Amino acid sequence: MPIRSHSVPFASMPAIPEDDFNATMWRLQATRHGGLPTLRGSLHNAHWPDDGGQLTQLRHTPWEGATALFFDFRLQRDLHIRLEPQDELLLTFFLAGEVKGSIGASRGHLRSLDFQRGRALLRTPNHDGGYLIQVPGACRNAFVQFRLRRAQIPLWLRSLGVHIDVHQMERLMHLNNGTVLCNAALTARVRAALERIRSQKVEAPSFAPLFQAHSVELLTYVLLDLMELLRPARSSTKADGSTALRKVRSCMDEAPARDWTVAELAAEAGCSEAQLQRSLRANTGQSVHQYLRNARLDLAARLLRETALPVRQVSEEAGWQCQGRFGAAFRERHGMAPLAFRRVGEPN
Repeated sequence: MPIRSHSVPFASMPAIPEDDFNATMWRLQATRHGGLPTLRGSLHNAHWPDDGGQLTQLRHTPWEGATALFFDFRLQRDLHIRLEPQDELLLTFFLAGEVKGSIGASRGHLRSLDFQRGRALLRTPNHDGGYLIQVPGACRNAFVQFRLRRAQIPLWLRSLGVHIDVHQMERLMHLNNGTVLCNAALTARVRAALERIRSQKVEAPSFAPLFQAHSVELLTYVLLDLMELLRPARSSTKADGSTALRKVRSCMDEAPARDWTVAELAAEAGCSEAQLQRSLRANTGQSVHQYLRNARLDLAARLLRETALPVRQVSEEAGWQCQGRFGAAFRERHGMAPLAFRRVGEPN
């Protein structure tokens, strides 16, 4: 299988075409308004910064209909780019850096992509505004991405003996609005395959053929574990009674570990903060803060029952960076420590 690789200074590079970096790239003049970026001015072709930097790119085709990409790059200053994907699912694993992203919309409404290391981010194509990405300068950024042709997915799953329920298959095959299908902690074998890529020295001559082999392994494990990555405990929950509640729950499903503010959730729900608080009080008897905390604890309980993730990863998946605080909150809600809960299940 052909592998293309290059490592060149940014100063000598023209604008990177779509086929080389996943999308047509545009510079954006961005300002902040109401907590969300507002795009101003005319858009024009983006060039990589001409004041230094280095890019290493690998690209190959592990299976028909799948493209594996590896990027490792450093910038001297921040870069704002707009990505216009093709009609493919995008599966991304971040290895290094602090890239931020939003799902764009032609009407100006943005949703966070919540990029995090140690998670699998699978999203549908979005032709209603593409994706808005902020790449920080003065640090290393590295990621692995698969571009997956939808028509091939049923064939791949069938050949691996993986069965996907009809609802999930419909979402995989037909959603076209930038929906985050999963933003989930890695399964053990997916994490191990990704670590084999991360542990290799990018500058070594062996990196290209090793990436080819490890990316085939990584994609295989992702497909074998696809139902676990997409499972309801991570990426969807039962519908709530009101429109505001459904939208708040949708935000939680797409980014459960994000530190949501009331203002951000109200903007997502299309109402004022006071209206959102009243709606949750009327439907659940809880404040927004209480609702989010309980939803995260419910998610943690499902992950403990239905997955083999370590407690530390369950804690992070449910939005706690401090495992001690997570344990205290979990004991207060469920009456026992997380490990004890996993052993005996939820008490009657």
